[in-house]
Amino acid sequence: MKQNKQALYFNMILGTIGTILIALSAMRYLVKENDNIGNAFILFGFILMNGYINYLEKRAGISKKLTWISFIVFLILFISFSYFLYF
Repeated sequence: MKQNKQALYFNMILGTIGTILIALSAMRYLVKENDNIGNAFILFGFILMNGYINYLEKRAGISKKLTWISFIVFLILFISFSYFLYF
């Protein structure tokens, strides 16, 4: 059981890193291009993707506390990386 939880947490960390990379590439696109329709697609797609990831985390049995911690880490990393990389 402990091995299963470790694999679940490892995959959760990889998913968070992947989400950060996708968000940073979307931020780069938004900085380089001035495409309003593309901006809306990126924002809407990102919101839908995060909603689905949250749904999967609930189905996997990950606690809300850990989900919030993951979200806060994502926000801190995303804001700091996007600030230093693109502004």
